[in-house]
Amino acid sequence: MPLCVSVDKGAASIALSTLKRIKALRSDLRVTRQGSRVLIPVDESKLDEVEEALGGLEFAVVDCHPPLVSKTAPPTIPAYDLVGDVALVRSRALESLGEDEVVSALTSIHPRLRSIYVVEETTGEYRVPSLRLLWGENRGYAEAREYGLVFRVPLGRAYYNPRLAEEHHRVAESVEDGEVVLDMFSGIGGFALHIASLRDAFVVANDKNPEAYKHIIVNVRLNYKKLKGVVYPLNYDAADLVNVLEREVFDRVIANLPTRSLDFAPFYGRLLRSGGVLHLYILSHDILTTYDVVREKLADFSIEGHRLVLEHSPRTGVFRVDLVKR
Repeated sequence: MPLCVSVDKGAASIALSTLKRIKALRSDLRVTRQGSRVLIPVDESKLDEVEEALGGLEFAVVDCHPPLVSKTAPPTIPAYDLVGDVALVRSRALESLGEDEVVSALTSIHPRLRSIYVVEETTGEYRVPSLRLLWGENRGYAEAREYGLVFRVPLGRAYYNPRLAEEHHRVAESVEDGEVVLDMFSGIGGFALHIASLRDAFVVANDKNPEAYKHIIVNVRLNYKKLKGVVYPLNYDAADLVNVLEREVFDRVIANLPTRSLDFAPFYGRLLRSGGVLHLYILSHDILTTYDVVREKLADFSIEGHRLVLEHSPRTGVFRVDLVKR
């Protein structure tokens, strides 16, 4: 009997791209849906590689009965993101597949899709995606769900990455009741809401983008009955936070700006108390070499470890480096 990786539909895109990269997909069998789960046929001889590659996701390996791929079956497409009932496809997908093929593939995997957009580039001061409608309804918003939380996502106007759902929850679980936390680049409030839903903590959620700030407020209201802690939204340039917040009071700072997080190195120590934790997200192709740069920029911190959070390209990843202020 064939084996399939069973994942939540929200994690299907990253699971598919990961399994494709390690060449563990069964090309003769179809990807199918079973309720809220997506069943992805895998090569039984590569189960150890599959379990290692998908270690950051919640998944199960199950017996399955997928149909055979026919000549008319839609092709597997490159990585995409699912935000509620909206799919966001990288523009490079159209380099090898026609638009109709992409639409056919996605709607077969996700029959409840209402819109498919092509992500053409990131633009402007806030580096938000430029979206082109490929199929379906032209939407201003989508609704995403993460661990029972609801997020209203302004499409193309604020940063949101559904592939960070596991990371939001993982970091939230490390927080303790009573902590004072600062999320310096909060987007629409992913880390902040996860933390406040699990812990009686005070979380300052800051983002420079006015649209993101507005939706932190919206998403707090949408989830307020599920919150144990407090989320306090702010709309400042992160470099100005040292002038508006009390210094050295935060137990934990989250700095999820992978391409520029080290640019703000002078400010982390001024905001964290001694013994406070810094979660520094950084883009790297060699994390051990990056350690040297981090040590140079953050001499008053000790590195506790790191974790690969997202694959950015075949040779580059987004890592979370965990540090403690001495």
